Amino acid sequence: MDAWPNVPTKFLLCRDDRFFPADFQRRVVRERLGITPDEMEGGHLPALAHPKELAERLDRYLKEPKAAR
Repeated sequence: MDAWPNVPTKFLLCRDDRFFPADFQRRVVRERLGITPDEMEGGHLPALAHPKELAERLDRYLKEPKAAR
């Protein structure tokens, strides 16, 4: 692929992920996507550890104006 599709992109980083450490994810997201990830508490499975916070964040992303996405 020559370029990423022109679509709104977010990355939600879980700071306590031991499989993909936060410093590694921050670097990869910055280098490959050119954005700063959003961060939350939790490990590799936020849907199990923090389902309410994850759902609230995803809902908030959907409600953001398109220009902010």
